[in-house]
Amino acid sequence: MNLSVENRIAVLFISLLLIVPVPVASAQGQGASAQGQGASHGLTIDVQRIDDISVSGSPEVTISEIGTWTEMNGASDLTVTSNAPSDRKIEVSATATGSGNSNRGAVGLRVKAQSTPGGEGESGWFTITTVGDQAFSDGDFLTGFKNVDASYGLTYEAQADVNYNPEETMSIAVMYTLTGA
Repeated sequence: MNLSVENRIAVLFISLLLIVPVPVASAQGQGASAQGQGASHGLTIDVQRIDDISVSGSPEVTISEIGTWTEMNGASDLTVTSNAPSDRKIEVSATATGSGNSNRGAVGLRVKAQSTPGGEGESGWFTITTVGDQAFSDGDFLTGFKNVDASYGLTYEAQADVNYNPEETMSIAVMYTLTGA
């Protein structure tokens, strides 16, 4: 039998294939080792209750007319952050500080927020003290909100009567407290 060179190479190649076993990779046989082992665990996210409140600015009121409400100079802001799911409120209270306490009954002071929680416009005026009154009022300033992260501009106004001694400066510390409704 006379075979051409090409035919001899083909016969040799086929013979080798039949004699030498060629390993064939099986996807099914190696699947378990290719994927490896898996594991999982649960993750707990615990968010603490956040009730933060702060004020900024150093407002000052310069009164030049007796008996007239005069707006403050400067700026003051109240910043509140709360993730409480229940209604929150901000209470306001005040105490006299400094050496001008003899003027306590001769001055009136009130405050309002430029926007309320939820962006519903200005709050009403909260009167901290009135002319002729020695005591400071405290109570609810902003109410009925929850889940808030906002800043509110504060406006203070003061007035004085003729009994105010201008040689003694009256200072009042105003405190804002974030509580449950």
